[in-house]
Amino acid sequence: MPSYWLKILLATLCAMAIASLPAAAQQPLPLKGGKAWKHKHSGIAVPAILGGAARVQGMAYAADELDVGLSYVVGDAAESMSFYVFRKTNGAVPVWFAQAQWGIENRDTFGHPAIAIAAQAFTPPNQSTASGLKAVYEPRGGAYRSTGVAMLQVGDWYVKLRASSQTRSPAGLSQWMDAALAQIQWPRKITVAPEAVPISDCPAPLSFPVAAKDAPKNGGADMMSGLLSMAAAQSKTTQTPATVAALAAVRWCRDPDLGGNTTIYRQNADSENYLLAVGDNGNGIWVGPDPGAKVIALTEKDKPAELRFAITALTATQNIGFAAQDRLPSPQRVMEIVAANRRVTAVPTWGKNKTISINSDAL
Repeated sequence: MPSYWLKILLATLCAMAIASLPAAAQQPLPLKGGKAWKHKHSGIAVPAILGGAARVQGMAYAADELDVGLSYVVGDAAESMSFYVFRKTNGAVPVWFAQAQWGIENRDTFGHPAIAIAAQAFTPPNQSTASGLKAVYEPRGGAYRSTGVAMLQVGDWYVKLRASSQTRSPAGLSQWMDAALAQIQWPRKITVAPEAVPISDCPAPLSFPVAAKDAPKNGGADMMSGLLSMAAAQSKTTQTPATVAALAAVRWCRDPDLGGNTTIYRQNADSENYLLAVGDNGNGIWVGPDPGAKVIALTEKDKPAELRFAITALTATQNIGFAAQDRLPSPQRVMEIVAANRRVTAVPTWGKNKTISINSDAL
């Protein structure tokens, strides 16, 4: 896929993610000098001084603190930390950790750094399972001596910590990151998160021997899929031993890199569904059998089931349904459809708005 399409795809998803912001792609967070900043949804409180680094700014990348970042700097940026919180709408810690790793490994600032401390699981503060992942790198060029990333889940939120230093060794940077995580005030009661396992390659990548085409239009299936999407996003998961065990049994794997930090991930090497992750802050595209068509098929048993595959962009505030396909589409086909903005439905997944928007021309 040419880089042109990847750039258009990323721009389209970013536009969806920030659609509810007043003017710009990002807005400053209101911060009080010397005071900790508290994320109003998760309860996470981050001090004004983190690991000895002073907070210099905070930014919102989506409305209502659904995707935020805080920046910390020592001196003239000899050392820096960035702390992010974004809404969990898809994937898992291993997926978004792998996306964050790609961002480090392919940044010119670090000269394609070498792994110094391989990705490993750790138990975050106030949690009982090794649900977080951390890795540290040694840059091969530039001014930095070490850089690293840690990621964890806190209830319905993902947390990412990035750190870089011109003076600390990789081992020293790892200890600095641990100290910073210990200084953050975490919620006392946190939903048990599954143990995190670093991503590995899928046993065999997906193949698409026959090109997908648009499925016949079916407004009823599109509307039903939208309703199911809204219900799933707004439902509260009851934590039981069975649900915890089910989450722990999921192992994500990765298909070959598509370039531009766009990658296919699959649960347990599933061959009918995949997540196309774009960037490293939770925006993804879920591709798989259309759930709305399945429900309608149950009520129309006298008719043959219609084969439809849904393409759904998942952002912090809404799910966007695109033109359904007659078979599992390749990622190239998906990216072209999304980049062309061939949307059918827009489903709010946050806030009081319950209105499903429908593109009448697509029905």
